[in-house]
Amino acid sequence: MILVKALWSLVINLDLIVIAILVLGALRKWCNKACSVQKSVMGAAAILLVFMLGDFPFSGRDILRRLEEQFPVLEVPHNTHGLVITGGSLCLFETEVKGTAVYHKTAGRLFDALKVAHTHPNTEIVFAGSKLESDEFLKLATSLGVSKKRIRVVSDEQLHSLEAVAEEATKLIGDTKHKKWVLITSAFLMPRTLSIFQSNNCELIPFPVDFHTIGHIHDKKSTNFFKKLIMSFQDRLGLIAWNIAWREIAGLCNLRMSGKTKTLLPKIDASKT
Repeated sequence: MILVKALWSLVINLDLIVIAILVLGALRKWCNKACSVQKSVMGAAAILLVFMLGDFPFSGRDILRRLEEQFPVLEVPHNTHGLVITGGSLCLFETEVKGTAVYHKTAGRLFDALKVAHTHPNTEIVFAGSKLESDEFLKLATSLGVSKKRIRVVSDEQLHSLEAVAEEATKLIGDTKHKKWVLITSAFLMPRTLSIFQSNNCELIPFPVDFHTIGHIHDKKSTNFFKKLIMSFQDRLGLIAWNIAWREIAGLCNLRMSGKTKTLLPKIDASKT
């Protein structure tokens, strides 16, 4: 198990390893300490860096797109009982230091979720996040006109992993066999998040939001390979996408290997949607 975790860690952090190789190689050359294999190692690292930055098959962007495509964007059922909104949109360290919310690239999931909350005013809301995230979500939601009485949050300060938070959130949600609950989170995070809730015997309807890649079937404009490739080098998402995408793949594989899920990717009950 330790070996598996080590291998996953190498894959997830391959971007940092490649950059470190290039930096160390450049320093050695500058200090005239280059060895015979250095040129080939640096060349391979440079090619790998271009691959990770771009939009190629099995690159971070490609995997992220495949994760985002797992569930279609559907309408929230009219008889929905409640909404489950996940955390993960805050820069926790910066928020704690500044004393006010500092959001990162996935902040869109919160605002999309609050749009749904406004259009379905009779639904309950369970926020699945850490104590700091829950406090900031309550401030944001109430400032945008969502009643605090509708919201229940995970309040344990010691819960930091998605698995632990989902387990506690499941207790707040209660019965999902006779009541429809909708899970709202970033599209790339949906497969793993849904799998975790299902492993806790909590059946939720996926409502993916906060898409970060182009090339989906529901995009308003079609894009060819070269346009996607050019854009991938312009916005610098590639390295971030690599880390996020492989972290999600590792999480899905670990859930399957540990026996918590029966399939690698979660399946939903079509009758509920």
